Amino acid sequence: MTMEEQTIDGLTEDLFLQCLARLHYKDILSASWVCRKWRRLLQTRHFYSIKKQLGYTNQLACFLQPSSSPPPGSDPAFNFVINLLDPMSREWNRLLPIPNFVNRFSVSTKIASADGKLVVISNVRDLKTSLFVWDFVTQRWWKGKDLPSILQFSFVVGVDSHIFIGDYKGNEFNSVWAYDMMMDEWTELPQMSQKLSQCHELKVIGDELWVLNCCNTKHIESEHSAEVYHFQTGKWRLVEWDLEQTNDSSCPRCCTSFELDESLKKLPELNSKFIVHFSRLQLGAQSLVMVQVVDRSSFCCEQLFFMRSQDGNFERICPVSSEFAGFVGSSCCVEF
Repeated sequence: MTMEEQTIDGLTEDLFLQCLARLHYKDILSASWVCRKWRRLLQTRHFYSIKKQLGYTNQLACFLQPSSSPPPGSDPAFNFVINLLDPMSREWNRLLPIPNFVNRFSVSTKIASADGKLVVISNVRDLKTSLFVWDFVTQRWWKGKDLPSILQFSFVVGVDSHIFIGDYKGNEFNSVWAYDMMMDEWTELPQMSQKLSQCHELKVIGDELWVLNCCNTKHIESEHSAEVYHFQTGKWRLVEWDLEQTNDSSCPRCCTSFELDESLKKLPELNSKFIVHFSRLQLGAQSLVMVQVVDRSSFCCEQLFFMRSQDGNFERICPVSSEFAGFVGSSCCVEF
């Protein structure tokens, strides 16, 4: 076969995946419809790994927010939607609702990302912990395995193809469960050496899972420590947690106004506003600060979004409509 006669089908699978990896994330769905081979390759973990390795992934901000138009007769406090923000184009979008699930999430519903996918974890009335995964390649939801033993959980964090959640027993947090997305299986990690207080945070740092004890604020006098799980050894160790090493928390209970950046507090949008809580979401080189405020005169509640650039400047991000302006119950960054 001459060079002129060679087609894309003649490329090795690795070279072909490198070509596909250069597609913009909005074009991947269309590419998956070309043929079965393209669809199969686009759904492989190898495709995501190459896309990430070559630096062609996009950082997408995902928000769990109350629905502005809940179904008739339902409690609006428990009806949520999942919205997306592209930090580069500033474009807002909404994911399709989960099939056969009325989106009546519990207040403990959380979202997280793993392997370029979005994961929703929620308690339902029969005391199961339900898990759903959004595939950005196929633009479809699929149902993961339920975990019936979890009655209450808080923070969720994802790394590689795993999702980790914390399990409460009474008012104490003393175990972590891991969901393997590839195997569709749940596994309880070994027991930690101590029972942690209710307010905590999960973080993945390097090849370790950190479970932070108590609140991330110096205004609360309590023991601050961390249980650290090493993925390779499968063992926990207890370490002292230095509050000076972290100035931000994703827990609304721990986010107080004194932790806000001074330049952000001086913005005119925050004048005459009382800050209820805030959180920060890292989106590559940028970070999105989400601030819930109450107007001191009208007492109206409002969710504000500010993008912080590398040079430290803040830009107000205004949702295109009220459908995207609701209070953020949970958020995560999906790298896809």
